[in-house]
Amino acid sequence: MGKIKDFFKHNNVERRSFLKLAGLSAAGIGLGLPFSPKKGSASIFPSNGQIKEHRNIWKIDANGNRYFVPRNIRTDKVNSEGKVIAKVDGWWRWYQVREFDNEFLQFWLAEKNWYYDQLIAFFTGQSDTLQIPNGGHHHPMLATYGLNCSGRGDSDFHLNNTPKGFTILPKEDKIDYINQQIDQAYQSGDVPVAVFRKRRELYNQTSLWMKDRFATLELYSGHPINEQDDYGPYPWRETHTFANIIDNPMATLCYMSLYNTDGTQSWFGGLAGETPTFEFRGFCWLISYYNPNNSDYEKKIADYINQAHCKYHGGACDIATNIFLIVEEFNNTPGFEPYGRGRRIVPAFDYPPPLSGTVVSGINTKRMTASEKMELVKKLHIPV
Repeated sequence: MGKIKDFFKHNNVERRSFLKLAGLSAAGIGLGLPFSPKKGSASIFPSNGQIKEHRNIWKIDANGNRYFVPRNIRTDKVNSEGKVIAKVDGWWRWYQVREFDNEFLQFWLAEKNWYYDQLIAFFTGQSDTLQIPNGGHHHPMLATYGLNCSGRGDSDFHLNNTPKGFTILPKEDKIDYINQQIDQAYQSGDVPVAVFRKRRELYNQTSLWMKDRFATLELYSGHPINEQDDYGPYPWRETHTFANIIDNPMATLCYMSLYNTDGTQSWFGGLAGETPTFEFRGFCWLISYYNPNNSDYEKKIADYINQAHCKYHGGACDIATNIFLIVEEFNNTPGFEPYGRGRRIVPAFDYPPPLSGTVVSGINTKRMTASEKMELVKKLHIPV
């Protein structure tokens, strides 16, 4: 009962007004009529200029550092059995963690190599310009969906979509080796070129890396961790992404290539003019840096991803880590046959033949060449 009273008090809802609202809703249901708030009316969950946060996840360690404990995901069997257990829509269920396919790996490596080549050319004076678009292999879009009546209190929605800098992670027994190699590059005196070259070399040694997960940092969540912490500051401790993941760890991660294929690549059948687009569905495994109950693996990964970021970009080195565990992969490439256009490829799915009537007779289905496509773009005055 106390929680109900607190709800009314926090949201400035008068008891009498609430009873009217409830009565009208019941009447509408009884009469079979739709009931909806008046257009332009205030939100039923006004923020009142205050930012909310989850109260049951935040703790303080023995040194006075604030940390969080996710409640809706269990990851103790991920590395041993390839299973993640998560609470979604009020139900606990286990899901099989799976590896991304080779088409994605080849796309990711090609863009990563190009990315480092551009940086190396610029910093060594081989090029006077540095034009690297955002997006592509490094900035996929992470979409999350939380719970109604939860979140920060500054939105009536509990969904979010944001670009984040993701990377792949080393295998557990390779973390120390990779850290050693990167440290040597930083100590070489040729920074950042030596680091770029070493990173490029290591990423192409595919046996070093896990293929069932990606990782990023929750840069704007969790701080300040104590009274001395001056990282930020921000008017919140939880981003919308973080708040949603705490309530519902299920998410999707979508990559779209920086450029269309030119026909010289080894993947997508060597076709030109394709726009590699991949969607991953899975779960976000949040790791709080100061959680005293972190496993050895969680400690290693939190250190690895933080050092990779703060050594190059600067800033705090104790930021919350977000590991995205892959359960399903879809190839959403618009024209790539027979695998694209929203087909699930991990795990493989046996789709039925195309629906009858979906192909209009008389339409020319011949694939256009790159030059023909360019002429069409010019003819239609399409901005590029």
